Amino acid sequence: ADEMGLGKTIQTIALITYLMENKRLNGPYVIIVPLSSVAACFYINFHTSVCSHRERAFLPQLRSGKFNVLITTYEYIIKDKSCHLTQIRWKYMIVDEGHRMKNHHCKLTQVLNTHYLAPRRVLLTGTPLQNKLPELWALLNFLLPTIFKSCSTFEQWFNAPFAMTGEKVRLFN
Repeated sequence: ADEMGLGKTIQTIALITYLMENKRLNGPYVIIVPLSSVAACFYINFHTSVCSHRERAFLPQLRSGKFNVLITTYEYIIKDKSCHLTQIRWKYMIVDEGHRMKNHHCKLTQVLNTHYLAPRRVLLTGTPLQNKLPELWALLNFLLPTIFKSCSTFEQWFNAPFAMTGEKVRLFN
């Protein structure tokens, strides 16, 4: 988590470059961003009935998995749950503006958890801590669902030191 303008996007590009060049960990990587973040030249609209020549040329590459990085939008992910993207086993799933997933029941979170496979997940955000523990839990649950399974357990764990009113609780030895 870094404040806005401190280079989360460039750090992500550097991470992917490092993984591909030094660790020989080629993709596929999927980067999911808000529509407002995507330059028009990168946005491929799969929903039009008449695809451009450029879009048609990309579909076989997508189906074959012969690419390393795909940038797509929240809107595309939510709208087309049964597309080719759900059939790809992504090495990394990177979600920009990840704090938007603070509600465990939001459509994007539900679609990604239900339809997309990725053993490594990254959230980019300038504001990871919101107002309530369930919001933090939702982000951690997306990143590490086997560790942060239950919101109520998470809340109990964090609230336990403060449950004894009036008593000082020793947290560390």
